[in-house]
Amino acid sequence: MASSPPLPPAPRGVDPPDRPDVAGSARPTEPHDGDERPPSRATVPILLALLLTVAVGIGAFVLVSWASGGGGCEAGAFESARFGYCARVPSGWIAGAARGEDTPLDRFMSPDGPATITVTAVPLTKGQDLARFEQFVRGYDEDAGAETGTSSNLEVGGVSAVAFDVMLEGPDAIVRSREVLFSRNGIAWRVTLADDEVGYDASLERLNAMLDSWHFI
Repeated sequence: MASSPPLPPAPRGVDPPDRPDVAGSARPTEPHDGDERPPSRATVPILLALLLTVAVGIGAFVLVSWASGGGGCEAGAFESARFGYCARVPSGWIAGAARGEDTPLDRFMSPDGPATITVTAVPLTKGQDLARFEQFVRGYDEDAGAETGTSSNLEVGGVSAVAFDVMLEGPDAIVRSREVLFSRNGIAWRVTLADDEVGYDASLERLNAMLDSWHFI
């Protein structure tokens, strides 16, 4: 694989990771025309959900690109060249690839409700492991005013992962969230589900099915 441009500087006063540049040259997948999310019945939960899902982006830079992509992906799966994975889109949902905003995120969205799954990836800093990355994410969620629950262990794409629940109370709604974190070859992924209380359990089943289909590319 050809070498990609160097990763951006490490976040706010943290030593850069002691690892080679990530390789890759694939063009990020763009969403199809008409994939923009339609107006939702629950604007406030969406805004609160986004507050949770972008929190880590404040202090970290995402990857520029990954690899040639495609190998081993299911037919019809969503492929993210930027974050180096493919996964099944939940039934009836739409997906959009990260673009060039300040905090790029892949987004999986329910077209008729506030449920959102976001995916991002960051290079781990020198000496950082999954446990320290979990502390980092928890800190940002709690700084946003959310309550975080206890951790549980699982596996995503053949690597160890950790998950915990988050609850954020807003003026008109409570947003429930599930954080799933895992790392591979010096890169950490953060997958976040956010939804209101009414639809959370059903959305959690969709998140689990998506994670079961996860494949690194």
